[in-house]
Amino acid sequence: MGGSAVRPLSGWRHGGRRSSDRAAAGADRVVAVLYRAHYLSLARIAVLLVSDPAAAEDIVQAAFVSLHRAWRYLGDEERALAYLRRAVVRATRSRDAASADWPGRLRGAPPASWPGDSIPRTLLVAALQALPARQREALVLRYYAEWPDAQIAAVMGISGRAVMRHTARGMSTLRACGVLDWPGASGVHGPRWM
Repeated sequence: MGGSAVRPLSGWRHGGRRSSDRAAAGADRVVAVLYRAHYLSLARIAVLLVSDPAAAEDIVQAAFVSLHRAWRYLGDEERALAYLRRAVVRATRSRDAASADWPGRLRGAPPASWPGDSIPRTLLVAALQALPARQREALVLRYYAEWPDAQIAAVMGISGRAVMRHTARGMSTLRACGVLDWPGASGVHGPRWM
């Protein structure tokens, strides 16, 4: 037994504090900043994608919890925000697949109309829910979130060309079902209903 020096346990710094405590504090700070800045917009996107406000809140909160766990691998706020966006969209997609027993049905009570809406919110949500998930995602992310195609492609895990294709098909379906026939519904660059 002689002569071997006692080495500190891995993860411990001098002074008795774990180095992971500092990382956790950094994660807490970043998650709090991102939560204040982006929770509401992510929740609104999730509501439009799943049409159930309670489920949308659960999805966004779970994404923030997941971000906290993944922070040490991400390292900066920009990558963390991209992670959050992907997590929310993917979680809405997996929730959609789990409740696909009645495709196209409205799964929850749609949000109430907001002042200034050119299309009744219930009509819009019902029309969006009838679309395939990828088309719904592309439309919500482009026209509601106003994200550029490159960002939408990264979040959805598809090419920019596929984003354009899903958007065009979704718009075509909405036009065919009359959702875009409401006064003031069509703008120069797309629908004003989001």
